[in-house]
This record gives sequence, structure tokens and C-alpha cells, in this order.
Amino acid sequence: MGGNIATVVAFEVRRTLRTKAFWVAGLLVPILFALLFFVMQTTTSNATSGSGAGQAFGFEYVDESGLVDPAIAAAAGGAPITDPAQGLADVKAGTTQAFIHWPADVATQTTTVAGQDVGVMNSSKYSAMAIGVLQASAAGKVGDPALVRATTGNLDVSLTTYANGAPAGGLGAVIPPLVFLAALYLVLLTQGNRMLNSSLEEKENRVTEMILTTIRSSSLLAGKVISLIVVGIIQVLVTTLPVVAVGLIVRRGQVSGFWSTLEFNPQRMILGALLLLAGFLLFTGGCVAIGAAVPTVKDASSMFTVVVLVLLAPFFVLTLVMTNPGAPAVQVLSYFPFTAPVTGMIRNAFGSLSWGAGLAEVGISLVFAWLVFMLAVRLYQYGSIEYDKKINLGLALRR
Repeated sequence: MGGNIATVVAFEVRRTLRTKAFWVAGLLVPILFALLFFVMQTTTSNATSGSGAGQAFGFEYVDESGLVDPAIAAAAGGAPITDPAQGLADVKAGTTQAFIHWPADVATQTTTVAGQDVGVMNSSKYSAMAIGVLQASAAGKVGDPALVRATTGNLDVSLTTYANGAPAGGLGAVIPPLVFLAALYLVLLTQGNRMLNSSLEEKENRVTEMILTTIRSSSLLAGKVISLIVVGIIQVLVTTLPVVAVGLIVRRGQVSGFWSTLEFNPQRMILGALLLLAGFLLFTGGCVAIGAAVPTVKDASSMFTVVVLVLLAPFFVLTLVMTNPGAPAVQVLSYFPFTAPVTGMIRNAFGSLSWGAGLAEVGISLVFAWLVFMLAVRLYQYGSIEYDKKINLGLALRR
């Protein structure tokens, strides 16, 4: 039996690794990551280069409040006028970049700003100029920098939170455990069709009877499940190693600062790995069972939608999972076998999953993974030669 399983595993893994689709799917994520990183770096560089003198613009203004310092406004590129209608007309005609109208009472009345359209992201500079010039003028009148910072809320605040008497890791402690959740989604969404087809291919090719004369159905399915696990591990490595390599290469400036904040909490990392393994086994067994119960790939693909919805279920109450893990809905999702892995990984990342609760979720998922696998074996035994119709689940279990 062991030799048969090893043969199935070797055959399935070797066949999968020889397909171009596997490598395309695996390398697509790091390629997209590299492109996104390049775009973000380019955008940040352009924004930085444009935030200096090149970002300055001329504008006309009317100050009915008497608060604006003409010297400060002039240094920012402003020119005073007396007619608000003229300022708006100049903007429409394109003779000035912007027009700012400060009303008599800036506390209760609206300051109006008009400007040449330079895109959704860049046009906010006009409002920022209106606020900045007014604040700078007010600061000059107050004469007390501390009072100005206190009233405007422009304060430097250092926050440190504690958990069990030690400083909490913050976002840097949340990100590493979330890698396991990302790996689960990556493998299931990229390898989902392969999981469904693993128990369907022989049925569609009408060779099931021939195969089952040389190998037990349980050994055949066990070999297929193990091969899916091996392929999934390779998929994760192919996807994540280039991303990690890029992160290590560009460790400078803000990137190195981000990496330095990551905290690899042993408990969270161990629980995350166990939940990933349990969840992967559970959903792999489920996909194999679906493939064993239906006659065609088309039927299996339609049922895979249910699997995807179950995977996404915890995200429908994501805020509740993060902020109130003791809520009844979160507890149901935490211990319902098919939502326990994802819910557990989210709670684990945010530090609300204890050792006991985490191991309980892992245990529940593993038990149901075994039950689902045994169900898949029974369905395969009964329906391996049912080429034209779906299996009657009740009849298959009774037999």
C-alpha cells in the first residue's frame, strides 16, 4: 500500500511540475508584486520631487477676514484682488492657477477655493494652500508656537501599548502571522481546479476500473491528497521566495524601516502554521470529495463556488473578528470546522487567539479533514464508475 501511495505521489507531483500553467500561476504573484512596488516607488518619487518648489503655484485671493498676512501670502505665490467674481473668472479663463476667498468669519463661513484641474490627487493642493496660509498667518499673530501646535492638533505623539506587561508589537506583529492566511488563499485559489480534477480525471477518461484493479481507492486518493500538499508547498515557496528576496535587496529607507518593525511571535507563528496545515487538508479533502461525487469537471467547478464562499465567510464580519472575538457570531465561525482555519488565522494575527483555543480549532479542523477524506473515499468507491450522473449521497453512505 505504501509503495502504491508513493507511486501516485511521484506521478502526480512530477506531472504537475512539468506543466507551464503551474509555474505561470506561481510566478504571477511575485511579478505583480514587483510591478506594484515599481509603480509605488515611481509615484512616491514623483510626489516627492513635486512637493518642493516645482509644486508652488500662483493664485489670487480675497481676504475679508483680515487674518491673512500679505507677506506670507505673497511668499506662497498669492496676489490680492478685491473682486471675488474676477478671481473666479480668471481661473476659468486660465490666467491664474487658483483663487482663494477667505470670508469675514472663517470659523462659521465657508472658504471657497477654485483652481485649474490637475487630477483628483493633485488638486487637493489648492485647499491645502488655503488652510496653510491662514494657519501660518494666525500663528504669526498668536506668537506662541506651543499654543499654535496645541490648537491645530499638530502634535508629535508617541504611543506604546502593552500586552501581559510587555510592549505589544502593533502592526509589525500582525503581518507575519497573516502570511499563513495569504498562503492558504493563494494555494486554494490557484490549485482549486487541480484539487477538483484530481479525483475526476480518471472518471472522465473512463479508466477508473483499470486503475482500481491495481490499487485500492483509499491509497489512490491518499496519494492524490499528499501530492496536492507537496505541490501546494512548492507553490507557496515559488511565490514567496522572490518576494522575500526583493524585500531583502531593497532594504533601505522606508523599506528597511518597515522590515525592522516586523515581530515574529513564536506562539502566533506556530499556531498560524498549524491552522494553515489543518485548513489546507480540510479544503483539499472537500475538493476531492466534490470531484468524487460529480460526473464532470463542469459540475465540480460550479460547486467550487460554495467552497470559495465558505473561505470568504469570516471576512463578512471581519471588524467583529478583530475587535470583539468573544461575540457569538465569531465563536461560531471559530469552531465551525470549515470556517475555523480562516477565522483562527485572523484572530491569531491580531493576538486574540490563546494556545488552548487555537489548538482546539486545529484539532476540530484535523478531525473533520479526516472525516471528509473518508467520505471522499466512500464516494469514490461508490461513484468511480458513475459517468453520467451525480452520486446519491445517502445511498452511497448506506452502502
